[in-house]
Amino acid sequence: MGRLETSENKRSKRPAIYISVTITAVIMLSVFSKIDNWKRDLTTNQARLSIDAADEQLRPPLVKGTPTEVAKQIVSWVDQQGRWTIVSQQQIENGVEIKLTRTTSIMRFIDDIDVVLRTEGDSTRVQAQSQSRIGKGDLGQNPRNLKELVGHLMQAA
Repeated sequence: MGRLETSENKRSKRPAIYISVTITAVIMLSVFSKIDNWKRDLTTNQARLSIDAADEQLRPPLVKGTPTEVAKQIVSWVDQQGRWTIVSQQQIENGVEIKLTRTTSIMRFIDDIDVVLRTEGDSTRVQAQSQSRIGKGDLGQNPRNLKELVGHLMQAA
């Protein structure tokens, strides 16, 4: 004969349900609070630095030093970051190309970041793009990846 569920058993399950709902709500609020541009962030899974970007933090910076010196700064910074990894680095004509990945904290999605450093006068122009490996939208993570990278370079300058 099956066990009848008593009101006492039902009451003992309620706290677990409340905790689950609360944790889910906190995660959802955390994700949604990071979305800057709802139209872009739900339909686009890549971002790139652009000279005419509305957001100044998404414009390609000019950094003092040679491409090799700037590459060393980036490599040193990435080595100190928990979610960033260097995939490859190679010399190219008038510069250096670096391929990086960044893993998101909650769902462990991987974004690919390509950085091209080229000589411009006595400085280096930084071009970069970030793209999610999966999904149609990135919830704004790719622009945040680029802002984090550019922010570090501007602080180091």
